[in-house]
Amino acid sequence: MKQDKLEKFIIENREQFDIYEPGSELWDRINKPVPKTIRLNWKAIVLRVAAVIVIFVASWVIHDMVQKDDKNITENKIPVENGNMGQVNILMEAEMFYTSQINTARDEIIMLSGNDKLLLDDLNTDMVELDEVFEDLKNDLKDNSDNEEVIGAMIQNYRIKLEVLEEILMQLKKSKNFENLKNDSDEI
Repeated sequence: MKQDKLEKFIIENREQFDIYEPGSELWDRINKPVPKTIRLNWKAIVLRVAAVIVIFVASWVIHDMVQKDDKNITENKIPVENGNMGQVNILMEAEMFYTSQINTARDEIIMLSGNDKLLLDDLNTDMVELDEVFEDLKNDLKDNSDNEEVIGAMIQNYRIKLEVLEEILMQLKKSKNFENLKNDSDEI
């Protein structure tokens, strides 16, 4: 390997370079902590801001689409003609009332029946049949075939559900009362 003149000069005069020792002030400056400088990577910042904007816009668009779908579903759920708004309001009020009454009665039956699986299966079968009839009525209502009669039939369906549940509830209460009386007479 060929050496250039500077390298050759340094190698030949190495001992003359080593005669000077660095001063203590030089070591103090070397040991002095260097303040950290914060460098901003503008590309990374711009990419992060762009990602946030894309996520925001995408979520806004998706939210808007979901809201439109929900609006279409509620509009398609119960068709409303100009003169039928009162009937629809009656149906909605009846639906809220009967649904809460049915849920309360069903919970009470479950509580009173305990583990009577046969009773609960029969109850669920009856409710499924009534739900199927109700779905048929909803489809009829969508077809706008005599809305007033269909709405009346839908409300009647709720009444039947509630009557079935109340009848079962009454029978369960009678049965519990009979068992309580029997237990009381056995104790005497």
